[in-house]
Amino acid sequence: MALRCLLWLVGIQLAIASRLSVRLRRQLTRDLIFTVCAKDGSGRNYVFQNRRVSSHDGRSSQADCTLIFSSAGQGVGVLLAGNAVERIVDGLARRTIELEGDPTTVLWFYELVFGFLPWRKTPRSDLPDGYVAHNPNSKVADRITRQPAVEALDPAWSEAVEQREKLVMWQVGQGVAVPNKPVGFQHVLDVPIGDDPITDISLDAPANSSEKSA
Repeated sequence: MALRCLLWLVGIQLAIASRLSVRLRRQLTRDLIFTVCAKDGSGRNYVFQNRRVSSHDGRSSQADCTLIFSSAGQGVGVLLAGNAVERIVDGLARRTIELEGDPTTVLWFYELVFGFLPWRKTPRSDLPDGYVAHNPNSKVADRITRQPAVEALDPAWSEAVEQREKLVMWQVGQGVAVPNKPVGFQHVLDVPIGDDPITDISLDAPANSSEKSA
């Protein structure tokens, strides 16, 4: 019963999120059926279709990937564990968990789906005493060099000037010829359309339509 309720809650959460969360819909790039079940009968199918999620009880014979636990208790313990992926891999190695389908789908489901659920999100924690603004009374204030804003680099900083001259962006801005710059690089290829567009591709095609017609 516990596994059935857990999987039902996951399905409700995903169904709502797939309609309200743009972030989740953007990550639903393929249609598939993922099934989580236990050998004692508990199970649920998650249907991802057209960037929407629906779910129904049972075990689908058309599932693209099926994760099978030995018991409902094992399923609850694994899915609620902080190291769920590690425990799934260990269960597969020990044959206490079975998998039908592509193993990468399990990782996709866990990271995308369970990571989206509120109770599975990693709480944000800020480092204590974060140095986010200048504080002359801070213990590390004497280790931070502060310089006033300037419009030009001080010529007296000879090493800084030397390193700046090596920057390609700076050289281009100064009108300097950039060494090893590609000349006549063909960014776009004209692909002739024939009976077989794949085999008719020519890397020596002219750069533009005028050259092609000539």
